[in-house]
Amino acid sequence: MTEKESNNQLNPLGLDAKREKAGSETFRKYNYQYHWAFCRMLDEHSEGKEYAIFVEEHEDVTLANSLDSKSALFEFNQIKEISAKSTINSLSKDKKDSVSPLKKLAGSVCNKQFSDKISTVNFVSTGGFSFDLHKNGLSFEVIDVGLLTEDERDKVLANISDIDKDNILENKLAFIIPDLPEKGFDLVVEGKISQLINKHSPGCTYNSSSIYDCIIRDLHRKGENSFDYLEWETSLKKKAVTSQQVDKIINQHVKIKPDENLTTELIDILKSEYDLSSLKRRKVVSAFDRYYTAKLSSRDTELHKISSTIKKEIENNIDAFLTAKELEEHILNKHKELMESYFPSREDFSGAFLYELIS
Repeated sequence: MTEKESNNQLNPLGLDAKREKAGSETFRKYNYQYHWAFCRMLDEHSEGKEYAIFVEEHEDVTLANSLDSKSALFEFNQIKEISAKSTINSLSKDKKDSVSPLKKLAGSVCNKQFSDKISTVNFVSTGGFSFDLHKNGLSFEVIDVGLLTEDERDKVLANISDIDKDNILENKLAFIIPDLPEKGFDLVVEGKISQLINKHSPGCTYNSSSIYDCIIRDLHRKGENSFDYLEWETSLKKKAVTSQQVDKIINQHVKIKPDENLTTELIDILKSEYDLSSLKRRKVVSAFDRYYTAKLSSRDTELHKISSTIKKEIENNIDAFLTAKELEEHILNKHKELMESYFPSREDFSGAFLYELIS
């Protein structure tokens, strides 16, 4: 017997068929839903849009297109990880112990206090669809209800007419075939993370696996939270993953080195105009690098507000002070509350100020 053969021993647990395999299948379908939400989120992030994504909040995946509750519109997605093609008949047929998939979808979004804030309602199925347009050789990733034949559309609307009193779904319903595969979806998501970072911060150093781990854990944790929240800000914090959160996670795991000339000038100013220990100086340099990365990749409106304020103060007061440190003190004192609410430490503010001064 060779060494390879001796190490490749039989698995005692693999000699008999498993009694129950449904648990693995259920988890895969559950996990697919979260990864579809992750991909939907990355698509929005890649386009530089503001968003909040919720899992298990009225529907499987709900997307808000704004962090402002007054202006936010909501996209609702019911995710079906199935192999069979869905037809108009299968979508509108009630079963013994459950209503039709279309009635279930309508029940999630119709006659609600948020119904007037709905942008789209999507039925997402990995098995695809078999509608009359497919018989004509057409193939669409997104099939709006308006693309159905008159007979199909009438059947859909008749099935949900008792629920959809205001005809919300008549214009807002769509059927989607996802491009996320049923297996290996975690690797696909990591690939999309890499595409996103390379698009917005080419040439940087990053770890897509670490970013993936942080975000998927947060999605799972918040999706499993079944509490309701009346306050929007609390709901965002406890139930959603937002564009701001994703920005922060990416910035923590992405390293972009500033131009060498900027770094050289920074060190010169710190040595000549700031009385700092070597450790304090290293903290300011690190803060400078973080701010530089955030400026390149973040869409945080608060960051842009801070940046504009610092730039304006530098332009208006640069001739009134002899050293950068004095100018920094002036700006911090003038906007103390604003700056302290954004920067966690004095070194963080110094790094941001010096970046805006040098650049």
